Amino acid sequence: MKKIFTLVAAVLCTMGANAQTEKWSICDEVGTLKADYVANADPTAMSVVSFATDNVTGTHTSGPVSGYKDGELVDGKLEANVDNTWNGIKKQDLSKDGSVAPFYYVQGKGNPVNLDKIEFEEITTDGEPTGNFRAKWDNAYYQADGTAGLPKNGTYVTLTPKTDGVLKVAIWVNKGNRDTYVAKASDAKALTFGTDVKASGYVQATNNDVAEDSPLYGYMLYQDEIAMKGTEGNNAYVIGAGNRPVFAYLNFNATANETYYIFCKSTQIGFGGFEFTSSTAGINDITVNKQLDKNAPVYNLAGQRVSINAKGILIQNGKKFINK
Repeated sequence: MKKIFTLVAAVLCTMGANAQTEKWSICDEVGTLKADYVANADPTAMSVVSFATDNVTGTHTSGPVSGYKDGELVDGKLEANVDNTWNGIKKQDLSKDGSVAPFYYVQGKGNPVNLDKIEFEEITTDGEPTGNFRAKWDNAYYQADGTAGLPKNGTYVTLTPKTDGVLKVAIWVNKGNRDTYVAKASDAKALTFGTDVKASGYVQATNNDVAEDSPLYGYMLYQDEIAMKGTEGNNAYVIGAGNRPVFAYLNFNATANETYYIFCKSTQIGFGGFEFTSSTAGINDITVNKQLDKNAPVYNLAGQRVSINAKGILIQNGKKFINK
């Protein structure tokens, strides 16, 4: 299998002292893709990887519609490409003084399209029509207000926590100026970036403040969060700019038993894994308040058993008290 993956920096919300963080990644520490990634033998059906940690269950879906082969329209239709195999692993080592770990991701196949209503658009190069066409993404597939429902094909990730907490999801977006969504299954509505979701990481080819010999040259490092890069002012779902790839962590509060969908509009998305920090404090060092035994023996400081009416500093039930 051809392998493919990539990188980013981490930002986690602060939790309680007893909060537990658990992780799941699409590869092992040396970048070998996990055996979970096996394509469905039927190329017309979805390929789905299921995974779980102690407090989170999830899926990564690929296909079955990979889009349509670019070409001329024939009787108003294009030839469908239903290859649903995984694109494999990609790694890009952008580490800086060891502060940024390598970022790995695996792509699925399938830009989202509404199979019941497919429209086509002509491909242009430098503003000039090419005579070739492709399937057009439209709002019939998904709308941020939830009115079009949730994804039914293409590539997307679902995550369902068992307890309240914070999810940090590693993604790669092929074209940063396309909408990226984190949508709730309960109402299909998208969380808003910059408020509900914080994004941190890199946008390719936007870094102008590092030397050309730096391993980060050509990339923008965001210490805290990626600024929104909408073409017409701030856009609630855009985390990049132009056709530049984005390597990012999405951080958001997650509610127990709610399922969250992560996917992109009309572009490929890569998934690297997630971290989940539970907001439920651990129950540690439990102290039981025992009922004191009024008839327990009484001792003085010399360890001699005495009457409860004796004067001075006495000890009963392991506790000191003074009789005057």
